[in-house]
Amino acid sequence: MRGFSVPGDHTGQTSFGYRWPYGPVCVITPFNFPIEIPVLQMMGALFAGNKVLLKTDARVGLVMEQFVRLLEEAGMPAEDLDIINADGPTTEHILVNGPYRLTQFTGSSTVAERLSEKLRGKVILEDAGFDWKILGPDVSDLDYVAWQCDQDAYAASGQKCSAQSILYAHKNW
Repeated sequence: MRGFSVPGDHTGQTSFGYRWPYGPVCVITPFNFPIEIPVLQMMGALFAGNKVLLKTDARVGLVMEQFVRLLEEAGMPAEDLDIINADGPTTEHILVNGPYRLTQFTGSSTVAERLSEKLRGKVILEDAGFDWKILGPDVSDLDYVAWQCDQDAYAASGQKCSAQSILYAHKNW
């Protein structure tokens, strides 16, 4: 167990935080951010002392394999992190029957609902955001703005963190 303390900005004020391993956890991440999402989620779990099972989309598995090799070269014990490259049913079987206390899932709402049911709520879900765009009154380069709005809403089948869900436009538009 490790902890930290931070002095406050008033006399006698101090913040304390305590960290201890939660146990074996699984991180499941999508294809669209092959480094950012899995690294943020798995490193937080590793820093807290948890054993991590990482499952990325098969299209970016090689990227994460190389990142894990970098971590091992930098001194991370190889037994702290496992990577699987498996289909949905196989991964579900491992999670349902394995020792995993929690699964961090980023992806589709359909899979998120299934995991919530199968894992009996032992899952943290990061689903698509509700991103919006506001267009002010200055109308210029309408073709570019229309193209950009289309890209933000539909590029990569909407599978991106900045996928536009709603558009607010000034009456000048």
